[in-house]
Amino acid sequence: HVSDRPIVDLMGTTETPSEPSELELDDVVITNPHIEAILENEDWVEDASGLVSHCIAILKICHTLTEKLVAMTMGSGARVKSPASLGDIIVVAKRISPRVDDVVRSMYPPLDPKLLDARAAALLLSVSHLVLVTRSACRQPAARHWVERSLAAAEEHMAVLRQAAMATEPERPPAPGEPP
Repeated sequence: HVSDRPIVDLMGTTETPSEPSELELDDVVITNPHIEAILENEDWVEDASGLVSHCIAILKICHTLTEKLVAMTMGSGARVKSPASLGDIIVVAKRISPRVDDVVRSMYPPLDPKLLDARAAALLLSVSHLVLVTRSACRQPAARHWVERSLAAAEEHMAVLRQAAMATEPERPPAPGEPP
């Protein structure tokens, strides 16, 4: 079965063998010219389930978090612990792009709530990993509050996706000794 869904690369993933640098961090910023149109498009007609709006909200939150974390890292300069920790940030940030693309592809019909949940969870996990390595590399206590608020907002949307995914699971009979 060949999908007619467009393949959308929302973040640049240029790899270079050189040492980690600010130029490489620029490469992991979301660069697809269509990202704003995708995020602003409220016309997901075939989404009778209402799940796509939660996916778009998660994409927006992850987009903003990634951009702010990369900008914070680039602005930290001397406060970054080591070139190795900067390299870790670059590696983790580059893992986000394929997860974004996976979420976008899963938003096209036919919608599968389990797939939406799994792919959005993978994206949020990748962004959470970026948060952790950025926190470890750059001491910026002021950033903790907006990061936590953003992650909490994304988790609220994830709860809706998780609930929809669980609702599609067939009823299983209780195991022996388990109350009905």
